[in-house]
Amino acid sequence: MFPDGQDPDRKPATKNEKALVWFLVLVFGGLMTVELVINYSPVKLGVPFFLLSWPVLLAIHEFGHAIMARLVGWHVELVAIGSGQPRFRRRIFGLQVEFRSIPLSGFALTRAGDLIQPRLKQFLIYAAGPGVELLLVLLISAQIGWEKMLTRTDSIPMIAVQSFCVAALLGAVVNLIPFPHRTEQGLAWSDGLGMLMSWRLPDEFFARQIGR
Repeated sequence: MFPDGQDPDRKPATKNEKALVWFLVLVFGGLMTVELVINYSPVKLGVPFFLLSWPVLLAIHEFGHAIMARLVGWHVELVAIGSGQPRFRRRIFGLQVEFRSIPLSGFALTRAGDLIQPRLKQFLIYAAGPGVELLLVLLISAQIGWEKMLTRTDSIPMIAVQSFCVAALLGAVVNLIPFPHRTEQGLAWSDGLGMLMSWRLPDEFFARQIGR
């Protein structure tokens, strides 16, 4: 998420960037296909199931931020699923959702709606993304059973569920690591860093968002 609440739209991808992305996709896809075909076993399906789970979890993660912002009475200006060049927009559950070229990361663009406990609300919004992923893992594991979740199996549906949970755990843990990262539009925070920094933001920071 971007702490200043500004739209982090990037410039359209260049032809070289597009070519590089497609080259990497084809190479990785080819290698993965060869690995699956040679000495096939159901366990090998864990990797493609993991990759398929990632964009689904990305959407769940960003909607977690957006829904929490709505619950605390703040504005949600945009939910972006993916990075790179925007492809199309839809209104989903009353939210403006933008789908982008590369479904590896995303953001929820929120804006303060009041000055009532703004630091707590900002903290909850940051925490909601990884929080909803961890909650999913807990609910699924409680339903299926922890022993089955941690047991090696040849059952393809079970492998899919295990891969989904591994992807959710990885996504949550990575996002909870506190680190900043710089983009063309400025400084962005991981959810972990945003949770920590929320308590240090002055009222003027939120007041500027309300005024904008």
